[in-house]
Amino acid sequence: MPESEPKPKLIELVAPGAGQGWKAVLKNGKPAVVHEISAPATEAAAAVPRIQRLTEHRHPSLAPVLAWGTDPNGIWVAVEPNEGTPLGTILSRGPLTPPAAAALGAAVLSGVAALHESGIAMGGFGAAAIRVTGNGEVRLSGHPAAAVRGAPSQSDLRADVRSCGMAICAAFGVDPAGAPAPPTIPPGLVVTMRSMASGAMGPAADRAQGALREMASALLAPDRMTAAQSELALRAGGREMPSITPYLPKDTFPPEPAPRPSAPQQTQTTSTYTPPPPDEAPKRPSASYEPPARSTETYPPPPGPPVPPPFVPPPRNEPPPSAPASYEPPPRAAETFPPVAPPSVATPVPTWDAKPAAAAAQPGLETWDTVPSPPSAATPPTAPVAPAAPKPSPSSTWDTFPPAPAPSEAVAPTPAAPLPMPSKPEPSAEAKPSWTAIPTPVWTPTADVAPAETPAPPKPTPPPAAAPPPAAPSYTPPAAPSDTPPAAPSYLAPSPSSTTATSAPAPITVPPPTPARKPPAPRRPTRDQATERPPWLVPAIIAIVVILLLGSVGAIVLSNRGSTNNSIATTSPKTSPKVSPKASASPSAVGLQPVPTYAPSANPPVTSVEFLPDATCTLTSCRVDVEMKYSPPQGGELGYTLKFFDRCKGTTTDLPGRHFTPPTPFVRADPGFENVTLPSAKSAALVAVSTTPAVAASAPILLGAESCS
Repeated sequence: MPESEPKPKLIELVAPGAGQGWKAVLKNGKPAVVHEISAPATEAAAAVPRIQRLTEHRHPSLAPVLAWGTDPNGIWVAVEPNEGTPLGTILSRGPLTPPAAAALGAAVLSGVAALHESGIAMGGFGAAAIRVTGNGEVRLSGHPAAAVRGAPSQSDLRADVRSCGMAICAAFGVDPAGAPAPPTIPPGLVVTMRSMASGAMGPAADRAQGALREMASALLAPDRMTAAQSELALRAGGREMPSITPYLPKDTFPPEPAPRPSAPQQTQTTSTYTPPPPDEAPKRPSASYEPPARSTETYPPPPGPPVPPPFVPPPRNEPPPSAPASYEPPPRAAETFPPVAPPSVATPVPTWDAKPAAAAAQPGLETWDTVPSPPSAATPPTAPVAPAAPKPSPSSTWDTFPPAPAPSEAVAPTPAAPLPMPSKPEPSAEAKPSWTAIPTPVWTPTADVAPAETPAPPKPTPPPAAAPPPAAPSYTPPAAPSDTPPAAPSYLAPSPSSTTATSAPAPITVPPPTPARKPPAPRRPTRDQATERPPWLVPAIIAIVVILLLGSVGAIVLSNRGSTNNSIATTSPKTSPKVSPKASASPSAVGLQPVPTYAPSANPPVTSVEFLPDATCTLTSCRVDVEMKYSPPQGGELGYTLKFFDRCKGTTTDLPGRHFTPPTPFVRADPGFENVTLPSAKSAALVAVSTTPAVAASAPILLGAESCS
């Protein structure tokens, strides 16, 4: 009997029933599961070439056949003991993701297509026949038993494709009956898998595989295949990924304790780095205690840095505080104070030398200095009363007063320094209260209009006033040396007093015009309204619409009038049809002729020729699918032709059919759909006639009406 190797010794039964499996060990020492398939000697001998092809040409999507052989009871096949997890078990926890489901469907269709090319058809299979290995590979099992059967039929091939479609629908979580599919799946892919599950895709597994790859091209991209395989491996309960820290054998730990005693000697104070507990139980939980074991390799270097710090602070910190503390201050004081003191003294000495001399010449002026000193600020509270009077007074009075005292101050300071008379000009210097009135916001809003008109006159006045300000600050400091803080305001007072007219209008004139100019913003809509004049076109549009409506109504009326005329014209020929049916009555009764018998319905080895229900025909074209059955199976050239019979004329037209040679003997032959263009006729019939290996005819398909009229 032919066999790849002697049948191994069967150890233990693992799968009782048809195709029962036994644990065994092959000649090369590899464990396997041996399936015994009962079959007659003739069928077993015919299955040997197919089993041999499966053994020699392995496919990644098919469970590999390790060995095979025949015995008096049939044939035995040895396969791998662990073929993975069944698909039904995986899907019991929920459907797969679209990329993983697409990868699974492509693998199953690839395996089925390889079986069909080898002349093997399983005739349908369930989810238990599809298994996923721990590495994420998809394999189809149970095909060795199908190889023992005879030549596959078209129905068996269709059943395989339908089973693939059902498995793919289950993997995607799509109902093959037509329920709404998940929105994440492309609609074209849903239609493809449902057509496979319903059998509309046909018996060609390679065509179904191509359709799936075309519709799921995005899901089958190379970058997604790795993730899909990982998901399949995880769902199948495959091997876990290795941890980041690999396991170290126990033999690697003994050399490490040796450096540990040396480390504590160097770092006796740092006992936290090498605690005894880690040494007590590092071997029990190897995963958790591996890091401490490695830490000892990295910790020896760190003890070095902590050792220097203790040596550095004690010796170096003790001597410095004693000697350097006394020596450091003297040099620093000598270095910092000499350069800083001269500039600070140089600035006030020359400025105060000239002016205190004049003050010393007149001691009485000290009392006068106290009079204009800032304490007079107590009077400014009364000064606000004076600004209240300027409210009714015109702003021009304020503009005239500041320039008058300014020149007097410029002339008086130099000659009147020795005289007590300057006390009178000082009251005139009440411009200071005017400076105090400037910050008050009460007066500024009243002068909003006046500054707008007066900005031009004050502009010429500031240039002459600009000269006195530098002289005024030079004179005012003498009174301020006693009180340094008021010196700054005494100097600042004259400058704003001379420029009050200019400073006040400047900020006031700028903001008001901006809000005043904002009104043009609403005026812009008026310009926009000018641009919105297109509403004038509305009446014109309405008129055009009315004209179009009137035109359409007129056209309808005219058409109705024309139709009435046509109806009147059609009434006249009504008399002629009454005569024509009488003449046509005789041909119609005789016109339909019976379809001739071109050949017997069965002629050995042809048992029958039939049109499959998928055929769709009209009077102009026909899409036919012819199935021929043989007994015994035929493997040579097969073919058929079509006969078109005109039932009115009684003529027969030969139409081309199909001729093909199957790779293996078939009991049923279905070459597939064929589109045929038919001659014109009112009533006809179409008959399929097999030409080889014998002549037999099918039942006719009647086309058109049942009359020749």
